[in-house]
Amino acid sequence: MYTNVHTYGDALNEKSKGFRLDLGEPLASDLADFCAAHFKAPATEVIREALIRFIQGRLNDEPAVRQRFEEARKARLGASGKNIRVLATEKQSPSANSPSTVAKPGE
Repeated sequence: MYTNVHTYGDALNEKSKGFRLDLGEPLASDLADFCAAHFKAPATEVIREALIRFIQGRLNDEPAVRQRFEEARKARLGASGKNIRVLATEKQSPSANSPSTVAKPGE
């Protein structure tokens, strides 16, 4: 029986770009057994799918959590809640977008 998810031999056993899991028992063994039974699925894929479902379920069921989640995301991304102004990368002549230069259907 697997005693630690890190011994399963998937991406969690390699140096990770993310973070290392210390699930403890029996969860680490349950994950390893599930991965083996689920066509040797990588543990990271199982964890990603589980987290997506868990997070979406909580956000759907708990509006207050959704509000805090959205606030935390805005803070992390540096969004101020203001509209973003998009500027063209190349200067266009004023007539380039005028209705008189737009081709009519069938022309």
